[in-house]
Amino acid sequence: HTHTSHNMMRRQPHNFAKIAASVGLAVLAVVVLVKSYDKSSSSISNTNAILRGVPSVGRGYVATPRHILTNTLLKPSCVKDYHRSNPTRSAGIPVFAGGAFASPPKLKYFDARGAAEVIRYLFAASGADYEDYRYQFKMEGTFGQPGFKVIKEEFDADKASFKLPFQKVPVMEIEGQTYAQSKAIERYVAKQLGLFGKDDLEGLKIDMVCEQIRDIRDAWTKAKGYKMRPNMTDTSVATTVNTFFDTDLPTQMDMLQRLVADEGWFVGGSLSLADIQFYNFLNSAFGPAFAEKVDPILAKYPKLATIKEKVASDPGIKGWEEKRPQTQF
Repeated sequence: HTHTSHNMMRRQPHNFAKIAASVGLAVLAVVVLVKSYDKSSSSISNTNAILRGVPSVGRGYVATPRHILTNTLLKPSCVKDYHRSNPTRSAGIPVFAGGAFASPPKLKYFDARGAAEVIRYLFAASGADYEDYRYQFKMEGTFGQPGFKVIKEEFDADKASFKLPFQKVPVMEIEGQTYAQSKAIERYVAKQLGLFGKDDLEGLKIDMVCEQIRDIRDAWTKAKGYKMRPNMTDTSVATTVNTFFDTDLPTQMDMLQRLVADEGWFVGGSLSLADIQFYNFLNSAFGPAFAEKVDPILAKYPKLATIKEKVASDPGIKGWEEKRPQTQF
């Protein structure tokens, strides 16, 4: 027994050295690969996009080389190949198990386009299933006039019973849980459906473009006086509206066009949330009354005009627009 123990003790340092050397080489290889992947000359702006761009390893995130290396070494079973129904967009992009919806989620919003339409566009473009649940409502009186009111009994009942996390819509029910905030839902759905880039940096750029589009929309809302329809008989409102179209919007369009990738999309070589967000912004923010002002501006930025045309001609989006309920808003 003493002799055997002695031999084992003599062999242990040798075995330990071999193991340590092997582990060291493996770690070195991982570090080299990760560092080489991290090198980038891209400039990314927008604080919210940057904060959300911190790499996250978990359910629903598109896997980057860093994620694949880490999880293949530590948890080989957590990575799988997921191919969307449209192979031209993201075939072969690895995502973590659970990246696809286990069952169709339920989107709840009013019977209107509004803040839910980008989410609907994402499902339409991907061909993925979901339930488009719509709260019915009716309006009494004339909008903007005394006595005007909106009757929405089912929504008010759900609000009173705290079925809506922040007492507003849209919300999305996923696997028995209810989630709120339209932008959070948009990003989550885009990631699940392969419309948020092939890695974290592409996702960051998509997020950056989406946040800038939101800033432009907010600037338009401010210019027109926080009303559905600006009162152009008000001299101050007319001045801010004209300034927006003469100066502000062209400036923003110029900056956005500089971000369009060589492939003709905002990010990479395929449709993403950024393109859909831009398309929806052009179609929903201004309405027919100001189309005559927007169209000539867009024509000066051919790359942006092309994005609008390509999104409109996407088979899924085109099909959705043909069959969706016709609503006032």
